[in-house]
Amino acid sequence: MARQSRKSAALTTAAVAAVKQSADYLQKHPDAIKKVLKEFPKKLDSTSDKISFATQATAMYYAVRDPKTSLKVKALLAAALAYFILPLDFIPDWLVGIGFTDDLAVILMVLRQLSGSITEEHYASARRRLQREQ
Repeated sequence: MARQSRKSAALTTAAVAAVKQSADYLQKHPDAIKKVLKEFPKKLDSTSDKISFATQATAMYYAVRDPKTSLKVKALLAAALAYFILPLDFIPDWLVGIGFTDDLAVILMVLRQLSGSITEEHYASARRRLQREQ
């Protein structure tokens, strides 16, 4: 069990490093953020009933779309969302029970870093969108 925990922690650390590298790229190429914004709703529609962090991820999506959000913040948020969108990541999403743990870790890490950048307005928009899906 401890060995599995160490392996999971190493994968999460690698995932966070990948997101930071992606954020650097997105900050230099802000047009690439549009692709993330385009792809996120499709991924959310197919997974919102399987993940515990749908509200947080959707609030991040609305923060990226917000013109008041700085480019640096948008880049990190979009990088975390891109990691969630990717079909193959450090722990494949199709693995029942653990497939989204690395995605959750990335989302929580970014939320912790940028908590002041995601407003109640973003969360309210996220809740409205998710309620429409049900």
